[in-house]
Amino acid sequence: MEICFLGTGAPYPDPQRGSSAILVDVGSAKILLDCGRACIQQMARMRIAPAAITHCFLTHAHYDHVADYAPLVLTSWRFGRRHTLRVYGPPGTQAMSEALFNEVYKIDIAARKALQKEDTERGIDVQVIELGDGAVVEGEGWRVRATQVEHWPIPISLGFLVEGNGKRMFFTGDTSPCDAVREAAAGVDLLIHEAMYFPPDSGHYRGHSHPVDVGEVARQTETKHLVLTHLQPETTMEKLLNDAATHFTRRMTMASDQMRLVV
Repeated sequence: MEICFLGTGAPYPDPQRGSSAILVDVGSAKILLDCGRACIQQMARMRIAPAAITHCFLTHAHYDHVADYAPLVLTSWRFGRRHTLRVYGPPGTQAMSEALFNEVYKIDIAARKALQKEDTERGIDVQVIELGDGAVVEGEGWRVRATQVEHWPIPISLGFLVEGNGKRMFFTGDTSPCDAVREAAAGVDLLIHEAMYFPPDSGHYRGHSHPVDVGEVARQTETKHLVLTHLQPETTMEKLLNDAATHFTRRMTMASDQMRLVV
């Protein structure tokens, strides 16, 4: 299982990081988890064809997680995709898709179809499926299980357990420390967990996780490798890893755009 980090930042504009996007290659499928700002540009830098993406799982509808969703659909359609792109996400994903492709981009789509070129005549060919807690999606040699996490005030935000080639990894999306992650990620080979810094009284920790708490969650899941992502521009590696090491002493990595891992 190869994992490519296409976006490891938060909503803040950051010259070093795009927003949330992780590509998991399980051989028979290329699974994109979130599709945040600059995802398509990072694919170009890493020589990954958008048309190669077979499945896209969206954690929630905050813009830093879905900003490149429409560009993914349209770019892959325009440049080589011949398969149905299957898109999964929480309730609201279908309505978002209909608004984007039936309204926002309808002039663009109609104009390209009017050219009657072979690469666009089939239409955008997207299948959207909404998921709830515990939903499972399976393919040849892989499986993804959705887990509802705690990202207040978003009503339903999902994390995803990806299993393939005998390995298991869990991506939290945005979440505060919660039992749902502890249970779903128990014993995984890789835990990819958001980590952010806010003033203690700001209220943001109702929906996000301080690195110290992330380390504790990682210890409780007994993960082999913790990767911290969704990082703010001012975050330093030394502070981030030291804080997480308060509770977790196994392998830790600060995520960076264009980083690749093999699990």
